Amino acid sequence: MQSYMLSPTEVAYLAGLFDGEGCAQYKQYWVKKKNKKNPAYCWFIRMELAMTDEKTIRYVYDSLKIGWWGPRTVRPGRKPQWRWSTSYRGANRVARLFLPYAKAKREVLQKIVDHYDKKPSSKRT
Repeated sequence: MQSYMLSPTEVAYLAGLFDGEGCAQYKQYWVKKKNKKNPAYCWFIRMELAMTDEKTIRYVYDSLKIGWWGPRTVRPGRKPQWRWSTSYRGANRVARLFLPYAKAKREVLQKIVDHYDKKPSSKRT
């Protein structure tokens, strides 16, 4: 991520926009995979921002250079919506960037950062 290219003002704007309009998910679910016999807990870590202004969503994506953006499915008769989203390690990088400016979503952003700061219990080779 090219976050070092963003000014503190730009980061504060993006963090405020996300704090007011975005959604952060840090949850563990029981998931039954089709090739596995038994279900297991799986982490879902995701950050997204959805709104009807395409230019704003494109600005978020172009500024952060992480995640993806595109149209969001809406019911017929509604205005078209656009969504920027990132998950797992991308969400960690963005959460670290937004955390100093967060108010409403500070707790969940802190959980995402703490999740990746934990030392692994076993090393994979």
